[in-house]
Amino acid sequence: MDNNSYNEEDIAESKRNSRVGLIIVLVAVLIFLVAVGVIIPFVFAKNMVNDAIKQDTTQYNVSVTAVIAENIVRESDSSDGSDNKIDKVYTPVYEYEYKGKTYSVHGSVASGEKKYEEGEKVEILISDVNPGKMYDPEYNTTKVIKDFGSSFSKLFMLILIIPIVLLAVIAAVIVRIAVRASKKKKALQNNEENDYDPYDDQRE
Repeated sequence: MDNNSYNEEDIAESKRNSRVGLIIVLVAVLIFLVAVGVIIPFVFAKNMVNDAIKQDTTQYNVSVTAVIAENIVRESDSSDGSDNKIDKVYTPVYEYEYKGKTYSVHGSVASGEKKYEEGEKVEILISDVNPGKMYDPEYNTTKVIKDFGSSFSKLFMLILIIPIVLLAVIAAVIVRIAVRASKKKKALQNNEENDYDPYDDQRE
């Protein structure tokens, strides 16, 4: 095998390596852009929402046990325009005693599912200054929104991670193929060099 053939193969190998390196760089840049352009703004927006819905609970300084007296049910037509389906929304009513007086307070959250059953006991916080105001640490607007945001964040991150993983896998496969091709080429070159006998020309 002459030097020109080796030079041509070396040039072709160099070009292949350059293309592989370029692909890896592009994949890394894409992953970086996704992280910077999507994840960071999402986290920033989530923190802003959490700050906006944060509730001042310092006034609720007394813990009492309340009983769910009832679940107020409100009905509304389905949002999809169907005439047959009616949505039900439940609002718990908390009943508790404080300093010999009984209070009955509607919850701050209404949802399509019952959080509590009637007769269930719940630990709540009330204001000593205004006992008619109560706060349920486990079922309030702030917590409901945060729980929803947390679930949405997990789903969002899962959806976002999938393409990043795919890009990384593609890059790894390309590198592996390039390494195998390079090893195979070197093995062939070594075999050709070992089979070459410089005295063949003299024997003819």
